[in-house]
Amino acid sequence: MAEPPFTYPSARPSRRVAATTSREETTLFVLKHRPEDFRVRENLVVPLTDDASAAHRYLLLHKRGYTTMEAVRLLADRIGVAGREVRYAGLKDEDGVTEQLLSVPARALADGLPEFPDGERRLRLAHYGYGHEPLAVGGLEGNAFRVVLRDLDDGAAGRLTERRRINLLFVNYYDTQRFGVPGGPKRTHLVGAALLDEEWARARHELAGLGAPESASARDWTGPDEDFFRSLDPRTVAFYLAAHSSYRWNAEVRGLIGAEHARDVTVDGLPYRFPAGAREAAALQARCPELAYTRYTWADGPEEHRVVRPTVVQTLVTVGAHGPDDAFPGRRAVELGFQLPSGSYATTALRQLMTQR
Repeated sequence: MAEPPFTYPSARPSRRVAATTSREETTLFVLKHRPEDFRVRENLVVPLTDDASAAHRYLLLHKRGYTTMEAVRLLADRIGVAGREVRYAGLKDEDGVTEQLLSVPARALADGLPEFPDGERRLRLAHYGYGHEPLAVGGLEGNAFRVVLRDLDDGAAGRLTERRRINLLFVNYYDTQRFGVPGGPKRTHLVGAALLDEEWARARHELAGLGAPESASARDWTGPDEDFFRSLDPRTVAFYLAAHSSYRWNAEVRGLIGAEHARDVTVDGLPYRFPAGAREAAALQARCPELAYTRYTWADGPEEHRVVRPTVVQTLVTVGAHGPDDAFPGRRAVELGFQLPSGSYATTALRQLMTQR
């Protein structure tokens, strides 16, 4: 009996993400071909209390096609509160189906939960509970993923499916979504660098060309350039500063990996160096388990917070459904499940999974 094709409900293709190597220029797999191919849910436990004494209400946000910051702005406008009063613990991409918690002032939803138009782009809210504290960036424990790798040849699919669980060690790079929106230039780190140099005109010019939600406002702004950034949600400005810090961190960890037992990879124009296998990744972890990282917040200007970030992360990857790929005839598709700590990127983990020997 022939295997049924591997299919998901949505028939419309979304953006495609693939890894290429500078040595081979070979597409290894297709990720996020459909939004349903990339599902993410936060791992976050919040202390709950009764509604009478609570200062905040927690909402479960299910979204597709929106960034977290876009969803926050829409929700804040709909319920009539300042954007900074809608809080989150982590950012989720628009290029998938994601679930995360938001917090809002407890009395802000007297008229019930708002509803949003349902289509290719989707926002849905559900009540989760009440608590005394708002959510805060940095409070997230991690994320659970269920993803589909597509356009695999028989060999690549076989190497995955012959093992039910894979012990993966990977370099903890910030991946390309940190540096730009899907399909757009990966230059958010240049906005952050200009902000730190207080070159406001250069920062606004870079932001205007990114295709980000605030890019149109940056193009249309006619006042002093510094005032434009002071008009934004402080978390948005902090994101661009963080992108600059992330780019520097990537460069530092990349320099620790010897070229002899590694593979140089270019993704969306950004350079990476992946260890050849798990032993090489473990050697890096033993030699340098963590590197300093500068985390930024923004008030009247940038505020620095020195933290450390693991250079290598370990996770168990579970191999799930697999079969012929309905989107790419003659090819294979494989579903994978895994969990990552907060701040780690599933896309860089998967690229390294598929390039390790």
